[in-house]
Amino acid sequence: MSELVPYAVHYLLDGVRQHFFKLAEQFSDVDAIRSASAHAFPQSDGKIAAHASPETARLSAQQLGITQIRWNEAI
Repeated sequence: MSELVPYAVHYLLDGVRQHFFKLAEQFSDVDAIRSASAHAFPQSDGKIAAHASPETARLSAQQLGITQIRWNEAI
C-alpha cells in the first residue's frame, strides 16, 4: 500500500504569491504546474494535460498568469 505524502506548492498568480498543500503518493514538476492551475482556476477543469511535458505545461501556465511554480515535500 502506498503512503500519501503532503506537498507544498508555491506560485505567483499575476505577481501575487499563492500556496497550498496537496496529498499525493508521488509528485513531479508537471503535477505541481497542473495543481497550481487547478488551484488558481478551479472552474477550468484541467486546462493543462496530464501527459504534457514540463516545458509545455510551464508555457500553458504562463499564459494563465501563473509563474515561478515550485514545490517541496511538506514535513
